[in-house]
Amino acid sequence: MPSDTKSDRRDLLKRIQTLEAENETLKSLADKRQEDFDALFKLARRIADNVPDLMWAKDMDNRYLFANRALCDRLLMCQNPEAVVGKNDLYFAELERSNGQRHTFGEICENSDDIVKEKGKAMRFVEDGLVRGQYLVLDVHKAPLLDESGNLLGTVGCGRDITREQQIRKDLEKSRASQQLLIETALDFAFFRFQVKMVHPRELKVVFVSPSAREIAGITPDQPLKRWFQIHSNDRKTVRYAFLRAHKHLKFNQRFRIFHPRLAQWRWLHVIATGVSGGRDSFVNGIMFDITDQMRSNEALAAKGRELETRTDNLYEVNTALKVLLKKRDEDRKALEDKVLYNVKALIRPYVQKMKRSGLDTRQKAYLEIIESNLDEIVSPLSRKLSFDYLGFTPTEIKVATMVKQGKKAKEIARLLNISIRTVEGYRYAIRERLGIKGKKVNLRTYLLSIN
Repeated sequence: MPSDTKSDRRDLLKRIQTLEAENETLKSLADKRQEDFDALFKLARRIADNVPDLMWAKDMDNRYLFANRALCDRLLMCQNPEAVVGKNDLYFAELERSNGQRHTFGEICENSDDIVKEKGKAMRFVEDGLVRGQYLVLDVHKAPLLDESGNLLGTVGCGRDITREQQIRKDLEKSRASQQLLIETALDFAFFRFQVKMVHPRELKVVFVSPSAREIAGITPDQPLKRWFQIHSNDRKTVRYAFLRAHKHLKFNQRFRIFHPRLAQWRWLHVIATGVSGGRDSFVNGIMFDITDQMRSNEALAAKGRELETRTDNLYEVNTALKVLLKKRDEDRKALEDKVLYNVKALIRPYVQKMKRSGLDTRQKAYLEIIESNLDEIVSPLSRKLSFDYLGFTPTEIKVATMVKQGKKAKEIARLLNISIRTVEGYRYAIRERLGIKGKKVNLRTYLLSIN
């Protein structure tokens, strides 16, 4: 019996030691698992805090179970994500307003948390409002938060800031609306868009044509392209070449005439188009103008220009003819003046001189002097224009007179003509006599310069 007791005691001690060893092992495993869990939680926290999108989890009362850094910085406006746990959105909104901030985010939005819990499925929402006076729009995705057994614990969600994208979308919609309004209300031009068929690139399908095309070219929206224009025969060749160039260079810019069916008249069009490649599909965008009035104005202006050019040529010819007539008249007048002056000097004045030497009495001499004076008055304007050769100058006298006009002295003239100074003086005397200024106080050079 005592031996059995000792044996039982040894077994019990051994069992206790085994249990203590197992307990230490379990404790080490628990500590290791806690360390792993803490490391995993920290990793999950770092991942969540480095994500630029807003992330969170809420319980059944819509109180936060988890929030990442982006949610705190962009919406809740708190510094520590751990401080979010146990609080709801209203708490942070009232806190902001109590600090004098304008905060309206989510006030006019539907309660998306309750909707997700009620529907029991992932859903998407657009939520917006003011955060510290700045407008914020979030693209929100929410889903039910379930445990291992599928029981609903609350909701999880993430949100992306799409404020800028929303503004761009609004601006784009506004711009498109303005463009559409311009296209639909334009009167002086028309837009069109064709689709290029890849199988037959030269066959174009009409995608759109603005209503003003009916007024400009008589085109209806449902009218196929091949029936759009009846091109004037004089313009068909140039339009065909322009179309071939456009097929190669994806640009069309041409003016041509078309027959307007409604107006029943030929009208000028200016069509500009550009090809645009859009991946699988290619398109042609273009615009057309009615330039009939402009072309008519240009034609009228060109006609006026041709008329003006013709008139200018006619005036030039008339002016040339007038110049010829005036020149002829001047020549005739000069010839007449020379003839009158010559006749007076050659046919009248010699006889007057003879009469002076014929022994006239005093009264007769007085009358003769009056006659001579009147003759001088008559021929004086003419004598200044009489040429040397018409006055009967000899060749040497013409040379001497020319040198006198040039300001040369008697000594220089004698040297140039190889004659004596006395002979030069004789020529000067004869010249004065021929000019009718002998015995008058008139400088010979000055008088010669006055003669044309």
